Amino acid sequence: MKDLLVKGKIVFDRGRYWASYLTFMMMIFVTVSNMKEYAYFQFLQGRYWLIIIFLASLGIILLTGYIELTRLGTYQKEAEIYARLNPIQRKMLENQDNILKKLETIRKDI
Repeated sequence: MKDLLVKGKIVFDRGRYWASYLTFMMMIFVTVSNMKEYAYFQFLQGRYWLIIIFLASLGIILLTGYIELTRLGTYQKEAEIYARLNPIQRKMLENQDNILKKLETIRKDI
């Protein structure tokens, strides 16, 4: 039963993840559609306004993600915290440390 609940949660989380893309596109469409009503945004009356705004937003998102991964390091810290909280991964890391220590002692003996 526990495995079924975990699998259900994983499926739900993945579905929610992909639904966020749809929500993002709908948000762009609604925002730009409402912006076209103002005189200041008359340039949005063209045919390709949605594609241009989408690509610009995608570029900003990619730039933000790149900065987060390379400069801020929050993703690495988050992954490290998750690894410490996961008992199976923690045990694997402890085993890896033990193996590395044994290899080092073997190298010193040679």
